Amino acid sequence: LVEIHSGEGGEESALFAADLLRMYTRCAERVGWSVRELTSEPTDLGGYRTVVIAVAGVPSRPAYGYLKHEGGVHRVQRVPVTESSGRIHTSAVGVLVMPDVDETEVDIDPAEVRVDVYRSSGPGGQGVNATDSAVRLT
Repeated sequence: LVEIHSGEGGEESALFAADLLRMYTRCAERVGWSVRELTSEPTDLGGYRTVVIAVAGVPSRPAYGYLKHEGGVHRVQRVPVTESSGRIHTSAVGVLVMPDVDETEVDIDPAEVRVDVYRSSGPGGQGVNATDSAVRLT
């Protein structure tokens, strides 16, 4: 799964998110992966506030192995189409890359769970003595 979220930069950031989506889609198609858009939040100028795609690789080229290093904040410095004065703006987009894992069902018997609650130590007055602020499940 690849999530692209526009960040600092407003509409220009959303347009940059659309550019990244186009880049990832074309790259995936070029190497033979399939791309499916799961959710998107488009803007009026053709950008995206948020878009989530599923990229399915092939056994010889797993998609996550190649795309995992794309996660993080991507920045672009350019004159936006929304700028009338011709000034350079910096826009940022956040990219999250997650592996597609199979769900496993876990059954936990409540009788096997022990709940321990603790109080803080040290200064804090009456609140420290009256509040169980830490919980440990074992």
